[in-house]
Amino acid sequence: MKIVLLIILVLPTLVFATEARLKAWDIHNRIAGVPPMPGSSTLNQMESLINQFPGERGLEEAAKVAIESRYFYEVVLKNFFKPFTNRERSKSTDLNDMVATLIGAVRDSDQPNKPFNRVLSADLVYVGPSMGNDVYNFRRTSNEHYRQLELRSINLKDTLVERMQSQVIQTENNIENDNRRDEVNIIAGGRNGSAGVFSLRAAGEAFFSAGTNRRMTRYAFMNFMCKDFEDLHDTAVPDFRVRRDIPRDPGGDSRTYKNTCVGCHAGQDALGGAWAHYDYRSNRLRYNNGISSKMNRSPEFAGGYVTTDDSWINLWANGQNSNLGFRGPQSGNGGASFGAMIGRSRAFSVCMSKKVFKLICIKPPQESDEAFIEQMADELENNNSYNMKNLFVKTAAKCVGDKHED
Repeated sequence: MKIVLLIILVLPTLVFATEARLKAWDIHNRIAGVPPMPGSSTLNQMESLINQFPGERGLEEAAKVAIESRYFYEVVLKNFFKPFTNRERSKSTDLNDMVATLIGAVRDSDQPNKPFNRVLSADLVYVGPSMGNDVYNFRRTSNEHYRQLELRSINLKDTLVERMQSQVIQTENNIENDNRRDEVNIIAGGRNGSAGVFSLRAAGEAFFSAGTNRRMTRYAFMNFMCKDFEDLHDTAVPDFRVRRDIPRDPGGDSRTYKNTCVGCHAGQDALGGAWAHYDYRSNRLRYNNGISSKMNRSPEFAGGYVTTDDSWINLWANGQNSNLGFRGPQSGNGGASFGAMIGRSRAFSVCMSKKVFKLICIKPPQESDEAFIEQMADELENNNSYNMKNLFVKTAAKCVGDKHED
């Protein structure tokens, strides 16, 4: 009944609306995920800006108004990022620390020294306010804090605050002697294992539980570079880092390994050392002093690589995958340096541009959109700003402008 009533209220307004008002309505609906109420000050302001600044600028100014809606964060971004946090790539999951941190990183990406790509490597996590009950406050062994934020429709735009994973985290600001806090952090043996969203609880549950930690590398590429391992398959990469749990003669035929298996494993196993100290047990991500046993499973091939530290090498930086545009150091230690490597790549910028285009334009980019995608990737990288809010604004203006020109 409520939906029918809303349609009845909205339709007469749109039938007699000016073109500028139609554009304003469309922009708001795409960015915020909900239409503005007819006659609202927001819609009036957006329409006025479109009239005041003809062309692309007016649409962008209107989009800047729409992006301040709380629903951009609670509807659009939340559902945009949920598939990043599970193997099924599903939106049908609870809000969690990884989603909240990605949302917070977008919100703050227009602030000085807070580029969005830091979310892949920095010592950070975004938490909400105290829920008034210790069970519902932030803790590393439970997702209840974030589930309650969603259940109670807490305003994520205004309440999420940035904290450091490596420190004791409290969920209320300016409260002295607050005992509603988490007291277990991601420090082991004096070493800091914080690696942006890769070292958050939701990521650990999805990608570090069981298995051999290869999942984390795969989903990092899928989520932030728009590439699965099959896209990177290159049998010319040297296999000196392929671990010993990979047989060299699967099915009794060594040609299968050389012609197929090595194409993915040579590259991914060389990167996988970044996760040597991580594990997920007893409902929380663990950062261990020693190497997680899963990294050196009982050998199928005793002569395979044995992981002894958290070093990694990007063997995909050259050859057929050089078009991914890797920059900076292509080797390092630990998850933070791995995340920084991905975050500074050209593929990351292009991937984010494509994902936002598909979300806001409600269609995948076509060949005719490639120049715009490259332009947006350039703007993301401009002065290392990685301003995701600007990407959403300009993409909305582009899509609505094109639609109303057709």
